[in-house]
Amino acid sequence: MRTMKPQSSPFTVPSWLKWSFIIVGALFFLSGALAVWMYVSINKDLHAGEEAAREMALNRTEIATVEKVSIYHGKSKVHIVKGKTQDGKEGLVFIDLSKHDILNEQMNLEIIAEQQLKQSWRADCQNCIFKNIQLGYEEEKPVYEITYVDSQNRYVFDYFNLNGERFGQRFAFKQN
Repeated sequence: MRTMKPQSSPFTVPSWLKWSFIIVGALFFLSGALAVWMYVSINKDLHAGEEAAREMALNRTEIATVEKVSIYHGKSKVHIVKGKTQDGKEGLVFIDLSKHDILNEQMNLEIIAEQQLKQSWRADCQNCIFKNIQLGYEEEKPVYEITYVDSQNRYVFDYFNLNGERFGQRFAFKQN
């Protein structure tokens, strides 16, 4: 009588290969979890204080409705609250939350629109590549900050008063 040798399964995988896949899968999963955790933590820090700034502007100024809260990182972190008064007029409030202080209020004043400032800037700097425009707070004054690349390939931060006049500050960084 002949004994039959048991057939091996065609799907048998060596043990070292199985453990390699398990380890690589676990590392991939842990890397993904770390990436998601970092994204959530960083994004939370980016928007920290916006609600407190909104509440401070509503409670301590003439602003009745808040349209937007932005953050400017200058000498210190300044929250900028844009909103409207009961009369429907635009207003800006510049808040330093670390000191719980309202740095500046711009209510019912003539503030040039970002698009108007951009058009005026474009007329002065035709060969420049526009990057961004945002509200800021420099040298105890509210300003617009325009960032662009000039004709000499420098990355430039240019500042303007809220009425559109050039502010006496400009930074240009040579790019490598």
